[in-house]
Amino acid sequence: MSEKSIYDTLSVINLPVRVTQNKPYIPWMVLWSELCKVYPKATYKFHEDENGFPFMNTPLGLFVKVSVTIEDLTHTITRPLYSNAMKSMKSEPYEYNTKSGKRTVEAAVASDVNDALFRSLSKAIAMFGLGTFVFKNEKQADLETIDSTQITEISNLISKYNLMLGDLNKVFGINRLSELASYNYDSALNWIEDNKDV
Repeated sequence: MSEKSIYDTLSVINLPVRVTQNKPYIPWMVLWSELCKVYPKATYKFHEDENGFPFMNTPLGLFVKVSVTIEDLTHTITRPLYSNAMKSMKSEPYEYNTKSGKRTVEAAVASDVNDALFRSLSKAIAMFGLGTFVFKNEKQADLETIDSTQITEISNLISKYNLMLGDLNKVFGINRLSELASYNYDSALNWIEDNKDV
């Protein structure tokens, strides 16, 4: 079966979306279960480093690598471990500067690696079409965009701090501020705070 037909087959499957801390997601087990209903011989692999650990320790931070194979087609995701502030995590804590002061990124722990592995598994599955809309920030009935008050607030802050709206749009993968998912509102404010005096 070709990649296009796999994508076409999986992209039309309607999946329930959950929301935690205003962020939509589809649990990895739901994705895997639905995938296996259609392609029961699908496999996934958590890649290991030379010491057998399921992560790579680089000067830029920790990364995980996950592959999903359906029939003879494999998609692989390599993803950094992120802190709650969307900063790369390392094996040791480190500080970074913002205009409002220093912030610390704590060292990664086993649960951070586990979370990154299964997020990567979900993204690798989505590359085949299943649950893709969650990662594309497409408007869905379950996914709301920010309201006009929030648009005005973000626009005013961007103007106040001489930031570029296009830069914020790139970070969140949108074309217009009105497309910003409501679950990304707080993250957008954090981005403005971190970049206002850079």
